Amino acid sequence: MENLTDIVIVNFNTLSVLRECLYSLRAHTPQPHRIVVVDNGSTDGSSQWLQELRWPNLQVIANTENLGYAKACNQGIRDGNGPYVLLLNSDVQMQPGWLEPLLTCMEEDPKIAVVGPKLVDRSGHITGAGIVGSYANHWPRGLLESDAPGKYNEVEDCISVCGAAYLIRREVIDQLGLLDENYFFYFEETDYSFRVHLAGYRVVYCPRSRLYHLLGQSCQDHHLLRRYFEDSQTYFREKWAGLFTQIQVPRETAGFEQTKQGRVTHEGIAQSQ
Repeated sequence: MENLTDIVIVNFNTLSVLRECLYSLRAHTPQPHRIVVVDNGSTDGSSQWLQELRWPNLQVIANTENLGYAKACNQGIRDGNGPYVLLLNSDVQMQPGWLEPLLTCMEEDPKIAVVGPKLVDRSGHITGAGIVGSYANHWPRGLLESDAPGKYNEVEDCISVCGAAYLIRREVIDQLGLLDENYFFYFEETDYSFRVHLAGYRVVYCPRSRLYHLLGQSCQDHHLLRRYFEDSQTYFREKWAGLFTQIQVPRETAGFEQTKQGRVTHEGIAQSQ
């Protein structure tokens, strides 16, 4: 059977959450799929455990060192050939019926290049409900707010969606290329969403799919996270500085309320981890 979705997971010393992620994928993904786990030189037994699984739809790429998130994602993307690629963090846990809404949304319009689900943590706080605002000033909507029925529950175009579960049309990857490997960790998905918009494609938030996201568990070293964040932020700002004042907000995004009350920036995400 043809693999419809290539699911790429980058692992770096996250064995405890990786187990839950993979078993939840196995339990709740009846659609044709293939899993590629790229291990970035883990020392916690992850690589050995993965090799022992021997699932027929699981491919493991074992790096001898940490090559960074973007480069490892690209390894996984190149390893597959399905029409859709899901970049998935190891600290995400799937729920029944999670994939079909994302695929249905993607198939509604060939101009949709990226789709992301609604993400919440185990205590019911939102960790992903679309990146909104403008290109020069954008933020993760509703981050750490309590989820509630009807809250951020409309399918909408966004500046970006959370990179913890980031579904991409492979045809667009063939056209635009892979992730920018200058990002070791952070900002790589926002950068890719910018590239998608510039090429005339859409990025869509689809809350019909709802997943658990244990925010910040895909890397345990918070001091290291801060360094990665600052380096990536500097590169991101330099790369897009000349365009921030030129790019207009997409028509579908222009209607978002851009209030400053409760706004959480990329910096807020880093601090929360």
